Amino acid sequence: MSPAPENDEAPPYEAASADATALAVPAGLYERARRHLLENEPLRARSSEGTSVSHALSAAEIDALQSVGLSIERWRRGTRTDPLAQSIADYMALLDTSLTTGQAAKHLKVDPSRIRQRLRERSLYGIAYDGQKRLPRFQFERRKVIPGLADVLAELPVQLSPLDVAEWFLSPNPDLELEDRSAPISPREWLLSGRSVESVVAIAHGFE
Repeated sequence: MSPAPENDEAPPYEAASADATALAVPAGLYERARRHLLENEPLRARSSEGTSVSHALSAAEIDALQSVGLSIERWRRGTRTDPLAQSIADYMALLDTSLTTGQAAKHLKVDPSRIRQRLRERSLYGIAYDGQKRLPRFQFERRKVIPGLADVLAELPVQLSPLDVAEWFLSPNPDLELEDRSAPISPREWLLSGRSVESVVAIAHGFE
């Protein structure tokens, strides 16, 4: 798998060791999810062609998918996309576009031990994968952590799946409106705009 294109001078991203192709996920779903994440756009704000995962999953595989919040809903004919195929594609794209601990340390120009400390404090968000942590890129901008991230993470429910956390940060929120914008913006955009962190903290506190 080729490295993702650089954005905001970020280091190249390592590919996830279990890629979407190995899980029989259509490449189009995976590439589309990956592109949205690289551009810090919401995953679910797009349509896609009808498709489904053709292979059977074992009980262990189903447990592993459920543990990270992936849907295992049976695909019903007439819906456009198999939820399982979409969930796997989204999750693998999220892993692939995330930074390893070492990459995050280089990105922020700190020692890797500082990244590990911030992950333990939950002032950075990490996904446990293959015995390591991966840090989704939505929390970084131009080699810095987005403003107010630690305060917001402290209020988000700990049990949220990685996909739910990424989608929450990247999706427009009806409570976040700017005078010069015709539509609401995402929590990430709001924090980057320099406006009140407390506004996003309050929304995170009420998130269920």
